[in-house]
Amino acid sequence: MNITFRMLVEVVVAGLLVVSLAAIFFAARRAFRVRPKSGAELFTVIAATGDAASLEQTVRDLLWLTKNGRVKTRIVIADCGLCGQTRKLAELLARDFCNVTLCTPGQLPLILEEDGWSL
Repeated sequence: MNITFRMLVEVVVAGLLVVSLAAIFFAARRAFRVRPKSGAELFTVIAATGDAASLEQTVRDLLWLTKNGRVKTRIVIADCGLCGQTRKLAELLARDFCNVTLCTPGQLPLILEEDGWSL
């Protein structure tokens, strides 16, 4: 009976140790998670030229970060000479998502000024 009680105590202590380590791990992970301060917004300007092969994936990755609360950003695609097909894709992205804007490099200061930013 003495051995059984001792084993039970060891199992309980080991369980408490595991739970404590898990709590420390999750607390540290939460503490180091990057979150924007309320009201803080980033502008992500993508200077796109030619066929901009990774444009759609870049925009979708940024949208995913926004959707999951990792970052609050307005995405601005600066058309620095996009080909016709990619320009249509950029127009569709800007139409489908409210935080995506398509502009020329000359319009960029105006877009930033609309939201209180200046260059």
